[in-house]
Amino acid sequence: MPDHLILAALPTPNGELHLGHLGGPFLAADALARHLRAEGHRVTTVSATDGWESYVLDAARREDRTPEETALDYHARIRDALHATDCAPDVFLDVHDEPAARDHRAWHHWLAERLTERGRVEPRDERLLAEASTGEELVAYRLAGRCPACGEGVAGYACEACGMWFQPGGVRDPRARHARTRVTETDTRSAFLRLDSDSLLSMVRARRVPDGYVDLVRRYLELNGHTWRLTHPLGWGVPWTTGGDLGPRQVHSTYALGTTAMFLLAGREHARRHGLPGNPLLPGGGDRPRFTLCFGMDGALPLLMQLAVQEAADVPSAPDAYRFNQFMTLDGEKFSTSRHHVIRVSDYVAAGLDTDALRFHLARLDPGEKPTDFTPEAFADDVAVTLVGRLGRVLDLCEATARHRTGPPAARPTDPSRARVLGRYEETVRRHRRAFATGDLAEAAAAVDDWLAVAPAAAEAAGATAALAVLAALGAPLMPRWAARVWACLSLPGTPAPDAAGALLAADDGRRPMSGRLPRFEPVSAPVVRELTTRPR
Repeated sequence: MPDHLILAALPTPNGELHLGHLGGPFLAADALARHLRAEGHRVTTVSATDGWESYVLDAARREDRTPEETALDYHARIRDALHATDCAPDVFLDVHDEPAARDHRAWHHWLAERLTERGRVEPRDERLLAEASTGEELVAYRLAGRCPACGEGVAGYACEACGMWFQPGGVRDPRARHARTRVTETDTRSAFLRLDSDSLLSMVRARRVPDGYVDLVRRYLELNGHTWRLTHPLGWGVPWTTGGDLGPRQVHSTYALGTTAMFLLAGREHARRHGLPGNPLLPGGGDRPRFTLCFGMDGALPLLMQLAVQEAADVPSAPDAYRFNQFMTLDGEKFSTSRHHVIRVSDYVAAGLDTDALRFHLARLDPGEKPTDFTPEAFADDVAVTLVGRLGRVLDLCEATARHRTGPPAARPTDPSRARVLGRYEETVRRHRRAFATGDLAEAAAAVDDWLAVAPAAAEAAGATAALAVLAALGAPLMPRWAARVWACLSLPGTPAPDAAGALLAADDGRRPMSGRLPRFEPVSAPVVRELTTRPR
């Protein structure tokens, strides 16, 4: 049975997590890990804040503190939000904190030297806009304009609207994002990775990502040529030390070898947790786990470009599976902290609202291959209809059944009623497993819906304990606290798992007594949730 390594996003520590972040890569990664562990796999989940991302500088400027203080503060807030919603990875790294910082820097330099030795680094002269008073080049967060691919407004050189990445010189109608002085031009020299485009496209297709992402890589190559940016003159970050006579202030882009270094940190943590002799994402590092990456679609291009780094450096560091999510909106509009159109995870938790109910509804929305929209009213309705209503009635029925019918069941495993229930169980578990194999959390939530419809008949044919055990096992990846409490009420060993629940259905001990009252969900007030969207900081 293979090991699994799951990397969940790399959020920029320039602000707090909101529900759009949570309902995308973090819930996807956590639910997948819980499912795989229930299936018997050894799993390591890792995440980290992208502490050298340029928007940390922007937040520091806005908040009048150092970039390091800013990154440290928001790293802690993001960590706390993940813990509060049971989405915390096994390891959550801060690249400003030792020893991760030391290894993160060292892998930048080692990879750059390896690429240089293999003739894959191309120093290139480029003319950029700069602020006349400071000489700072307009790169990363300092640059604004319009996307050269779709024409939408952009900041930096990535477009959230279409997912395209481009060069600073390709931005249409370029300007200083924070106009403080007049703009001039300057020349610099940056480092780029030479791409083997045919090999890159072949590797992307082999990962079975949706066709739109394959097309995105192809369009990038048509727009930008066969290179990927390794450095930019930001002046803050991991410095480039590998030669090439680059211009001043050249530092590694976090979206090139910075990302590769994050992958290698994840491999190291997997090895440490399981006592392995070497990093499995390095050459000769031993048995490789299946490496899955969960991330937002705006980072798809640089993450797929990690396949090019793997090929060029001959380092087996890139993921085996990519799970990208589209954006989730709030009331039909983009989450926006500046416009107070946002629900922060910390505010939701502080309001005393149920995190399992939130996780279940976010899973039902699942912004995997299509954009989705969160509204407080739809959330409250889902909780009222599904969790308070349908689930609550099943819990009431099972408690009543357990009180009045104990001892050996009249129906035997070969009886038609038991056989029908076992058949529905097998169908539902297949749907559940298929959902996690494809990364479709909405399908996983639908499998819970399926069993809610079967549970009354299952309780009659096989006993309330067996019916509830299946429900807890199916719900555990999405509603872990509730499922664990149900499993404890049933006095079952270990943690909720479909195979263990299925064994109860097929056996004669599905009517054992329960311990305590089964946990219920409470209604959620849509006005209370909506008030969180207008709470300024």
